[in-house]
Amino acid sequence: MIETYIPWFLLVSGALGGVLGVNRTLKRRENESKTLQVVSFLFGAILLAAPVAMVLQGGKGSEVSGVSILLMFLLGICFVSRALKKLPIAFIIVAVMGTGLFWLFSYLKQFSFAGDLPTQTIALVITVLLLIVFGISFFFEKTIDLFLGLLSLGIVVFVLSAVAFLQGFLIGLHFTDRHGLLNLLGG
Repeated sequence: MIETYIPWFLLVSGALGGVLGVNRTLKRRENESKTLQVVSFLFGAILLAAPVAMVLQGGKGSEVSGVSILLMFLLGICFVSRALKKLPIAFIIVAVMGTGLFWLFSYLKQFSFAGDLPTQTIALVITVLLLIVFGISFFFEKTIDLFLGLLSLGIVVFVLSAVAFLQGFLIGLHFTDRHGLLNLLGG
C-alpha cells in the first residue's frame, strides 16, 4: 500500500528539495550538481507516479490528505521541470499530428470522396493544418515553459520542499492525523 509511505516520500523529498533549492539558488545552472539533478528527477517521477498508483490500487489502504497529494504533484513538477523545459513540445505535437494526418490521408484515399482530390491538394491542406497546429502549440509551449521556469526557481523549490518536509514530518511521526499542516492552520 503506497498510502503508508506518502509521509516518508514527502519527508525525504522535502529534504532533497531543500538541498536542491539551495543548490539552484546559490549556483548557476551550469554549475549545479549533476547527481542532484538526476536524483531529483527520479524523485520527481516517483512523486508524480505515486498518486496515480494509489488510484490504480482502487483506494485500498489508509486515506491520504488532499494537501499531501497536492504537495506531491507540485514538488514532483518542481523536480522534473528543468528536464521538461528541454523537451520541444510544439515539435512533438506537430510530429504526432503529422503522423495522424498521414495515416488519415492513407485511410481516406481508399474512399471515393478522398480519391477524387489530387494528392497535392491534400498535401497542401495537411501542411497548412500542421502550420496552424505548430503556431498554437508554440504559443502553449512558451506558456508552459514560463510556468515550468517559475516552478524550477531555487527559492520556489526550497519553500515547497520545506512545506512538504513539514507535512511528511507531522504525519509520519504521528504528531497529527492524515491532514498534517491543515490541523496546524486550523482548517
